Amino acid sequence: MNNKNHWIIRISDGINFKNSKYLFWGVKRGKNDCLKSIVKKFKEGDILWFITNKKNGGKIIGMAEYVNFFDKKDEPLISINSISNEEQNWTEGEYDIQIHYKNLYNTEKQNIRGCFVGMSCIFYYDRIKDKIDKNLYNEYDNYIYYCDPVK
Repeated sequence: MNNKNHWIIRISDGINFKNSKYLFWGVKRGKNDCLKSIVKKFKEGDILWFITNKKNGGKIIGMAEYVNFFDKKDEPLISINSISNEEQNWTEGEYDIQIHYKNLYNTEKQNIRGCFVGMSCIFYYDRIKDKIDKNLYNEYDNYIYYCDPVK
């Protein structure tokens, strides 16, 4: 097992994720900045797993390595680090927090599924790992060893 934290990020139906032009995902800040406070716990090099919602199969379709995040609220006049939905090629949603990553792997063919409840769209893997049908630590090790990133 590696020493990186693993995080699960729910990405609705996955359409915007698949259409992304740049290597980042967006989330809403959340009431009282609750999601931002979770993202602040990410460390560079942590592993992000992207899962569709239950309605869309609860399937993990991507894995990447966390780099940093930007809050659009910190750039009220001129966007230096954040970009618009249009530039990212997203069709819906307005997201305040942009979570940047690198080394994106497509995990759709592995058919990794999970089903868990919670109001948040970000979960610490160790707290919900019994709700995922494969061991993500092992899956991560296999990807890093045998595969190349897609983007």
